[in-house]
Amino acid sequence: MSDLDMTWHEEGICQTTDPDLFFPESGAPVAAIKVCAGCPVKRRCLEHALTAPEDHGIWGGTTRNQRRRMNQQAA
Repeated sequence: MSDLDMTWHEEGICQTTDPDLFFPESGAPVAAIKVCAGCPVKRRCLEHALTAPEDHGIWGGTTRNQRRRMNQQAA
């Protein structure tokens, strides 16, 4: 599966959730992270966010800062 293949995204719970929830302008993204917790493609979403990299929003139940730390630890 290539990094550009996002067919997995179609099976995400986020497809039936308000997208603004995953791109909060301020405050804690607790609601989005809770949605991600039960998502069947959470792991694939996080893998995508770490390799793309996605610099904005909640992906795979993680914030931008969490993903940055993960990438730094992996380097």
